Amino acid sequence: MKNSFLILVAAIILTSCATKSSFNSFYVENKETCEFSISSPAFIANMFIPKDDVKEYEDLFKKVKHYKVMIFSDASTSLDRKFERFIKQKKYTSIFRINQNGDKVQLYFLKHKNTIKEIVLKVKSDNDYVLLGLKTNILESDFNKIIDDSAVKLTSN
Repeated sequence: MKNSFLILVAAIILTSCATKSSFNSFYVENKETCEFSISSPAFIANMFIPKDDVKEYEDLFKKVKHYKVMIFSDASTSLDRKFERFIKQKKYTSIFRINQNGDKVQLYFLKHKNTIKEIVLKVKSDNDYVLLGLKTNILESDFNKIIDDSAVKLTSN
């Protein structure tokens, strides 16, 4: 009896501690409608990321725990509205937006206190719609330092 009670309590505690990411909910709801989707723990995905290409963001990639990628072949307005509604409901913050020649890139993050828990990148063109979700645990000050130290600078024309 005592062992059964301890197992039940442990299961309840583990279930309550197992949090799902916000982007995960969008991923699960829309996985069937996308052309390609993949979800991978960071320790596996990081083996395939070319180190020379992302050397200046190495500190950021060390803090990523999980990647989720969704590729849609149809960049419909209903999908875009659904994603924008999701972003607003979950209270993501937009870091930047780029709109060039009809292609749009937007970067969002979800923060809890001073920690960025998720980063979502949306790339939308005429034919494609790509979402990349990163589950992370990085201090906002560390993230800002990584961006400030990077060679990539955003300029407006």
